[in-house]
Amino acid sequence: MTKRAEFFFDYTSPFSYLADSQLPAIARRAGAELVYCPFFLGGVMQATGNQTPGSLPARGRWMARDLARWSRRYGIPFRSNPSFPMNTLTALRG
Repeated sequence: MTKRAEFFFDYTSPFSYLADSQLPAIARRAGAELVYCPFFLGGVMQATGNQTPGSLPARGRWMARDLARWSRRYGIPFRSNPSFPMNTLTALRG
C-alpha cells in the first residue's frame, strides 16, 4: 500500500504557504506521495459560522505574531499580502 499525505489548502491562508514550504520534504522522508487538494476556505468558514482573522482584532494580532514565528523557524521569507484576504475561488477552480 502506498503512503499518501493529502494537503488541503487555500492560498488565501498564509498558513498554507508555510505548510507547503515544509510538506514536500516531510513526505519524501516518510516515503509518502503528497497529494494537493485545493478547497475554498471562505466557503468552509461561512458554512461553519467562523470569522476571518481580520474581523476579530485579537485573532489578527495573534495570527501576525504566529506567522512571523513560523517563518523564522522555517527560515523562509514572509510578507503579508496587502490584498489579504482575497477571493481565491477562481484560481482554485483552475
